[in-house]
Formats: sequence, structure tokens, C-alpha cells
Amino acid sequence: MGRTLTHKTIVVEMALSGMSTQQIARRIFHTPEAVDQYLRLFDRVLVLRYFGLPPKLMRQVTGHTLALIEEHLALAERHFPTNNALVEYLANRGVELEKAQ
Repeated sequence: MGRTLTHKTIVVEMALSGMSTQQIARRIFHTPEAVDQYLRLFDRVLVLRYFGLPPKLMRQVTGHTLALIEEHLALAERHFPTNNALVEYLANRGVELEKAQ
């Protein structure tokens, strides 16, 4: 049958399409807190991508599966092809990035 996307990834896709946390929660029958938790993981993966961590290390840092990390990285590639696009998205989510010293 092939691999399907996780509901966590579907939540991120919905948010990237402009849906609010409340709208997503109602549509997938989850709490708004669960939706926000999924989006925070996506934000963390984006930050780790920004700083150049390899996926296996992202897995260790986040405690999530490599498959989920790779799903999020594929979304990042599709939606944020440049670092500027990624930084702008994270800034809109309230994440302030500082360059590593």
C-alpha cells in the first residue's frame, strides 16, 4: 500500500495552508493543545534544519522517530526552499533565531 503521512504531518500541512489551531482541532477531532504540540515539533525541526543538524541527530534531540523527522524535513523543503523563507516563517511563529557563535 505504501507509506502514508502521519496525522502530525497532516496537521502541519493544514496550518501551512492557513488554517488556525481551532479549525484544525475541530476538523481532526483533537484538542487545540495537541495541535499546538504538533506545530511546536515542526518548529523545532525547522530550527534544527536551520542550524544544519543531520536528521539522525534531530531524532535524538526531539525524541521522535526518524520517519517523522524526515516527513517534516520534506515539508520544509517544499514550503521553505530558502533560509529566508524559513526564518520568516519561524519569526511569524514567535521563534527568534540567533546565529551560533
